Amino acid sequence: MTSRQAIGTLVASAAGQSDAHDHEQLIAQYHRERARRALVLDSIRAHLDEQPSPRAVRTCARRWVADLLAIAEQAAKNKTENPE
Repeated sequence: MTSRQAIGTLVASAAGQSDAHDHEQLIAQYHRERARRALVLDSIRAHLDEQPSPRAVRTCARRWVADLLAIAEQAAKNKTENPE
């Protein structure tokens, strides 16, 4: 009976290590995605700051939004055409 308990403990500890590893991977992925988002938004903010007037800033922002929506539509279309 002790061997079964030992095997169960080994499996449980291995599962715990796997869960901890998965959790670490998820946290690392979260930080990568947040960093990428921050870089993109900082780049857009810098581009908007370079505009000469408030009107130019708003026009530029509308272009960014339109481009982003076009990219999102294409990505969504690709997802429906190529389901995983």
